[in-house]
Amino acid sequence: MPKTTQRITFSRAGESIDSLPRCSGVYRFFDAEGALLYIGKSVDIHSRVAQHINEGRKPGRHQRLMSQVAHIDCQLTAGEIGALLIENAAIKSEVPLFNRRQRQLRRLWTIQLKPSKAGFLQPAAIDFAPTGVRDTDTYGLFPNKHRITTSLQNLARDHALCLRVMGLDKGNGACFQHQLGRCDGACTGQESADSHNARLLDQLDRQRIAAWPFTGPLLLQELTIHPIEHQPAKQFHLVDQWAWHGCFDSLADVKNSLNSKAAIGFDRDAYRLIFSAIYRGRVALQDALTQQPLVNPLLAGRQAAS
Repeated sequence: MPKTTQRITFSRAGESIDSLPRCSGVYRFFDAEGALLYIGKSVDIHSRVAQHINEGRKPGRHQRLMSQVAHIDCQLTAGEIGALLIENAAIKSEVPLFNRRQRQLRRLWTIQLKPSKAGFLQPAAIDFAPTGVRDTDTYGLFPNKHRITTSLQNLARDHALCLRVMGLDKGNGACFQHQLGRCDGACTGQESADSHNARLLDQLDRQRIAAWPFTGPLLLQELTIHPIEHQPAKQFHLVDQWAWHGCFDSLADVKNSLNSKAAIGFDRDAYRLIFSAIYRGRVALQDALTQQPLVNPLLAGRQAAS
């Protein structure tokens, strides 16, 4: 992960907690020998570390953590989005002792929807490529095909969807679930393809991995109005095909990264953070190559729908 901001280190023995910055950023707890114990993030590092200290007074895991903390490393950010993205990547790459372990799956599967001749959307299990162009929406990440089948069967049962028109139940006429009153009748012509498709998409939408809506790499610009000492007033998050390539304090740093951009795999947590930031209009968008401002397609879509 690229180093993006100046880091400030505080010794618990030599400095007061009051010297910790009151702004957004990522903090790291180290023991006396320099081993990384914990990585966290906050919009107010001082306040969050004070909470850690208070929680550490009670017997338990948090007390074991705080009893070992010798110094604190603070990486300040222009805003909360940068703190969230840096923390997410740092926990996975630096593997601190007290953070929750993230299980990495070597191969993942996802659901792709294609219309049948009758117009019904049919889910198919496909390999989820960690890198590359994302030109179509897919749904969910699964460790194997069997998990996809089970998930779709449960979805159909709970929401009266038809496995037959989805291509997951062979045969003609009314499906077995319709005979049991658990299918709204798409297989017998009682429900239209448009209606069935809308209900299916509504249930899958919470797992949607959206197609990349831009023509190339993107910059998310994050600002803070009144930066404190050492805090960047502006930062740029470089994103391409939903993969986060780092947080930078200047466009010159972005350019250098673009010239040497390595392939970075898709990360589900980073995707959710990035999508949410764009969808909620919390960042300004720029074309990473031309540095020209871009219209936010997700925000524009929300406004058109309302």
